[in-house]
Amino acid sequence: MIYLSGSLVTLWFCGLVFLAGRGLNLSRLVLNNLQPGATYFGKGDVKSFTLLGAEFRIQATAIDPSLLTEAGKTYQNRARLNDRIMIAWGAGGFILIGVLFSYLRT
Repeated sequence: MIYLSGSLVTLWFCGLVFLAGRGLNLSRLVLNNLQPGATYFGKGDVKSFTLLGAEFRIQATAIDPSLLTEAGKTYQNRARLNDRIMIAWGAGGFILIGVLFSYLRT
């Protein structure tokens, strides 16, 4: 049974890595589809979080949609959906794996 739970943890983690890579690619696509002459820095919603004192503010979902082309808006919607899926995958998998390990422990 421990192999089953280890395999599920590995699959869950690989899914998170896949979604993170997809999110980075979508962020690149959004930033490559700005209106000509538009800059994104300092505009739009501020969605920052700190990790060990460093701030990360470059997020595709924080850019004002008026600065994007039509393709950029499409990629931004996909990036937002990917963020929601990644949060659901992470939280759901964390809970499911926690329940599985507590069940196997008893």
